[in-house]
Amino acid sequence: MSTLHTVNKTAATNALEACLRVASSGDSLLLLEDGVYQASKLVQLPVAKTLQLFALKEDVTARGIKLPATVTPIDYAQFVDLVCQQQRSVSWF
Repeated sequence: MSTLHTVNKTAATNALEACLRVASSGDSLLLLEDGVYQASKLVQLPVAKTLQLFALKEDVTARGIKLPATVTPIDYAQFVDLVCQQQRSVSWF
């Protein structure tokens, strides 16, 4: 069963680490809001190679950051499509 994990917090919380402890190969991870700041950190972790990585394009633009090549920017319509494609969704705060 595939899962969409969303992380919307900075590294000041342990949201990303908690997410990665339970994420399974083939799951999707979407960074949004302040979670986009963790994109560079995320791609350095071995577990990230087993996940589909996304970031909300509007949040990336608003914060003026550059995404690593392995993180796909998506817009709101693609976000909705991603939610609909997954069997379940988990938000990490």
